[in-house]
Amino acid sequence: MIAVRAMIGVVFLMAFLSKSAGRGRFTAFVESLPAMGVVPPRLVGPAAGAVVAAEGAVCALLIVESDGATVAGLALAAGLLSAFTAAIARTIRRGTGATCRCFGASAAPLGGRHLLRNVVLTAVAAAAGLMAQADRAPATATGALVAAAAGLVAGALVTVLDDLAELFRPSRARQIRGSTRAHTIRRPSATSRISGTSGRNHASPDQRRGARGGTVFAGPDPHPGRDQAPSGTRRAAGGEGRRPATLGDRTRRTGG
Repeated sequence: MIAVRAMIGVVFLMAFLSKSAGRGRFTAFVESLPAMGVVPPRLVGPAAGAVVAAEGAVCALLIVESDGATVAGLALAAGLLSAFTAAIARTIRRGTGATCRCFGASAAPLGGRHLLRNVVLTAVAAAAGLMAQADRAPATATGALVAAAAGLVAGALVTVLDDLAELFRPSRARQIRGSTRAHTIRRPSATSRISGTSGRNHASPDQRRGARGGTVFAGPDPHPGRDQAPSGTRRAAGGEGRRPATLGDRTRRTGG
């Protein structure tokens, strides 16, 4: 009972402060109600004021050390949570995209996790209200302290549900990068396809020696025409496959 009182009390205290701590916060809460479409426009202001007053009353009743106040506070909490659950369910069904203003400004639209959260809180508050009417053994000081601490932690986690969901949800940019990396196909470069290597210049020893000595070898030349005569010159000398005439050949042809 102590743990439930602490948890429900923290939840409603944070909800009350997020809507009433400043005119700006209350105005933002009032402006969020029309998007839900559950309150007529002329009743938006009074409905917002009633919700804030009821949340404050729940906190006050659960603080009082009285079985009657505890039962009243838990019953009021269960009634409010039931109304909130119905409003969230209708908003989700209509698909209005309204954001959750339960604990202040939030960019998260109302969804299934908000509906489940309110259903669980409603069940817990109703069950605790029934237990408060039964005879209970008095709690020890240590047990009361541990129960209160557990309830406070649980209530705090409930209030930051949207932040926790956003923290543990994978980023869309990270998913896109991972998908792109998984489907990327590495293609060999044009140099690799021609030479059969990874694109590096692996010349043979003969080719290196020929490059130093000026000898021209067959094969692809990155600078055509630097060490070889143009094809037109070879054809003029007697054809592409004929050796150029030397000084000895000319002497023999002239008879000297």
